[in-house]
Amino acid sequence: MPSNKIKSIHAELEQKIISILKDSPKYPAEIFRMLKLTKKKDMHIAQKVMENLETNKRVVRDRKNIMKAVSEKQLAVGKISLTPHGFGFVKLADAKEEDKDIFIPAKHVNSAMDGDTVRIKIIESDRNKAEKGPCGIVYEIIERYRPGVVGELISGREGLALRPLNRRIPENIRVIGSAKGAVKGDWVKANIKYKGDIGSKHSQTVCEIAEVIGRAGDMTADMMAIIQEFNIMPPYSDEENEMAMKLEPREINREDLTNLYCITIDPHDAKDFDDSVSYMPVKGKKECIIGVHISDVSSYIAPGSYFDKEARERGFSAYIPGNTLPMLPKKLTRQMSLTTDKVSLAHTVLLSINTLTGEVKNFKRVHSKIQIKKRLNFTQVEEYIKSKKTEPDWDKELTKNLDKLIEIYRLMRDYRKEKEIFLDLSTTEIRILRDDATGEIFGIERKKQGESDQLVEEYMLAANSAVARELTNKKIPGIYRVHPEPDPEKLEEFSNFVADVFKISTGNLASGRVACRAFLDGIHGKSSEEIITSAFLRALNRALYSEKPSLHYGLGKGFYSHFTSPIRRYSDLTTHQQLWDADTNTKPRTEEEMARAALECTEKEKNTDDAYFAANDRLKLHYLNKLMMEKKLEVYESVIRHIGSAMIFVDIMDLGLSGGIPVAYMKGNFRKSRGKLSSERGSSSYKPGDTVFVQLEKIDFVKGDAVFRPYQY
Repeated sequence: MPSNKIKSIHAELEQKIISILKDSPKYPAEIFRMLKLTKKKDMHIAQKVMENLETNKRVVRDRKNIMKAVSEKQLAVGKISLTPHGFGFVKLADAKEEDKDIFIPAKHVNSAMDGDTVRIKIIESDRNKAEKGPCGIVYEIIERYRPGVVGELISGREGLALRPLNRRIPENIRVIGSAKGAVKGDWVKANIKYKGDIGSKHSQTVCEIAEVIGRAGDMTADMMAIIQEFNIMPPYSDEENEMAMKLEPREINREDLTNLYCITIDPHDAKDFDDSVSYMPVKGKKECIIGVHISDVSSYIAPGSYFDKEARERGFSAYIPGNTLPMLPKKLTRQMSLTTDKVSLAHTVLLSINTLTGEVKNFKRVHSKIQIKKRLNFTQVEEYIKSKKTEPDWDKELTKNLDKLIEIYRLMRDYRKEKEIFLDLSTTEIRILRDDATGEIFGIERKKQGESDQLVEEYMLAANSAVARELTNKKIPGIYRVHPEPDPEKLEEFSNFVADVFKISTGNLASGRVACRAFLDGIHGKSSEEIITSAFLRALNRALYSEKPSLHYGLGKGFYSHFTSPIRRYSDLTTHQQLWDADTNTKPRTEEEMARAALECTEKEKNTDDAYFAANDRLKLHYLNKLMMEKKLEVYESVIRHIGSAMIFVDIMDLGLSGGIPVAYMKGNFRKSRGKLSSERGSSSYKPGDTVFVQLEKIDFVKGDAVFRPYQY
């Protein structure tokens, strides 16, 4: 125990050191000199005091060993988002739209976990060229985002450890207490505990096992682990489904639009049918009326009702392959869906379109009754567009209306491309097909957006834009979909990546959407298009929800909302409910309430998406393992993304999966130099961007990785 005299000496030294560093940053030797310390003993004491100040985050030390004082003015509060590499970014609670997120190096995360609300100290307002933007350290954890974590039980340095399933928690967590019967290789759910003060050298995140989920590598257990990690709510109970079936629609004035030729176009395996389109000419004018008819969900789900609260808690329908977990009860969804067997209640936007230019001249929104005349799927419509192929039960009235819908959508898209300069960011969606009843994998689907998708998308975009303008013009509080402009630094990093790997110049992307679209148009049809477009998407900010209208960068729209999917998105349901209240002279919810709902929807959308991607990637491993067991070893074209000392990391676009090729599998002796592999004998070499044909070698379910080897070997 230090004496009072020693404490007093240390406190005095602390004040002197802080005073010196307030003027300007200094090297430790300069501090010793200014303190007039010449004896080793005194220097040792001062060194200990500086280390203590550093531990308590009152001073910080950069890579050049320069020390800086941290003032209270540099403290800020925000939410931290961690990457799989350990570093993270903090979005400040009071940040303006133009403010940059604060970069947090891995060494300064200090036990914070993804999603935590933290108090940080900003230590560099501008980092060097390699690390642009402000930099900070986690000073205090104000609120923990997660009480628990799901992961796989493994051997650690001090006994058992948990490898988190969520890759945003990059470090293994030591297990304390009983294993509860779990053994290495099991998925477990654990409660997180914290030992020591945050920021101290001895702070540590540990966990206690709460539940054993199942064996990692077992498909059912893998999916259950993902559902629990991302807190996806379970299906509605039979009792809740029966309760939902007793709901009666609320009364409202409706227009009878059953005379319109309404069709639905959905995926072949669609569960919900919440949108329909129709075409109607306008006599004597070069105009037509496109009807966008959406299931009138708000007639059944009033704000604050039981199923409204349940829907808000879920936020979105979760489409985990083999585990569809709907936002609303299935039986109610079927009742509200727009199907051919009944007259349906709809919420309709009637768009007046100039048939020469494709411009939306006007619109009217009504509650309606409609009759679906034909249910189609995307594959059927795509084949009709390409080759005029029809199905046996198609008649002339259907093809006449379909021809008009195709003609008008093309005009609208061309008009929007010129006026709004939207970005075409379509990529190939690759998903595993898994039977909901048996859980068995029966295939893999590769889907690139075609004209049939664009047709539906164009009409939905127009309806969403129209509704956003009405909300704004009538001052009805609502939820808007916004997409912030990309950070110039991220665009520069993307440009450097494309130049280094593919030897392609992007031009100045930060100058605006015109430059971005010109670049994207320039790579269209190239073999590298898919991987470059995916990288470009990662360079953009994520779209989010807001109570205020703002730019949607990707679409080029200043007013945009989500209205067209109220069965599966709570944001859309909220928009319907606000409009219903306005239409019935009921006071809608306030802008403050919309702000809370928008924030919740943004967070729940991200969580639901993360769960889907985690499940789909895990099922891809099971799909590859199934092929291996059946001795169906396919050859895949891969593109080198990065070269490590022992592993070549590749992207396999046909699978939508990343994998690794051990350097040892490459024939000959190779050495890594300047980011590429060069043969010590001969001229062969490999660098990022090169194509390598590979075959599956093994699946590592423990690490969740696929290992490949070059096909020719």
